[in-house]
Amino acid sequence: MIIYKRQKLLLSLVEAAGGVLAATDLQKLLFLYTSKFEKEPSFKFVPYRYGCFSFQSYADRHTLIRKGMLLKKEDSSWEITPLAKPYLDKETSSLTQLFVNRTVPERGKPLVEKVYREEPFFASRSEIIDEIFPDSKEREKILSAVKVPCGKALFTLGYEGDSIDGYLQRLIKNGVKLLCDVRRNPLSRKTGFSKKQLDTYCSRVGIEYRHLPELGIPGHRRRELNSQADYDALFAEYEAEDLPKQKEAIQTLLELLESYQRIALTCFELEPHSCHRHCVSEVMESHAGCPIAQHI
Repeated sequence: MIIYKRQKLLLSLVEAAGGVLAATDLQKLLFLYTSKFEKEPSFKFVPYRYGCFSFQSYADRHTLIRKGMLLKKEDSSWEITPLAKPYLDKETSSLTQLFVNRTVPERGKPLVEKVYREEPFFASRSEIIDEIFPDSKEREKILSAVKVPCGKALFTLGYEGDSIDGYLQRLIKNGVKLLCDVRRNPLSRKTGFSKKQLDTYCSRVGIEYRHLPELGIPGHRRRELNSQADYDALFAEYEAEDLPKQKEAIQTLLELLESYQRIALTCFELEPHSCHRHCVSEVMESHAGCPIAQHI
């Protein structure tokens, strides 16, 4: 049975806490462990209803439930099962034992308070911040540390090599209000990046989603792309033959930019010059008043 390293970490944290861990405690401990004790974090997080949250970790937990290694109890806490024990990594188990029992012994409200103080960004959308910090001055001090970018801006980004949480975090940190998907066929095997899933995840963090398939490139024309020269030839054809026919779609984008002020164009490739979205952004930039696109 295949169990990913990040899923073993989830199991190890629950095991280190005595085999049962409250949902909020698991998220907060997972956040602190991955952000402070891993060179390459197993999970990334977004500011959410109770602070830092990882949609990927939630999906992984339900995968572990299906495999019989984890149980979600009636009180929403998580319990490890005997089936998980053979899959635990000894080194990770040793580290998580030390982390859970000595480095971060806090649980419940003190643990949430610790995270909010150390990482105010993740407190910015919390529904329980009044409960955690009843003193309004203390609460405002935490929230004032979060800088919210504003002003008209056009961004582009790809999800290649990222998780849905890291991707959403980039959008949130840049104040993006609307995500415009310029893939012809918005399908993906990665958790969160097919059209319906991406729309749902964006909605959960307060970002609107719009699919603009007319600005995509047909899949059959994306075959045999083995070098930057191949990409350049494809994009030259796209700019010469496809984009001139999409004046209405470009006008729609310009109107969306005026309405939402901060929008992002998205596709798969991480590097913008390996993706046709840079062609769309350049057309946008050619119109008076449109800001230079930023690649995030």
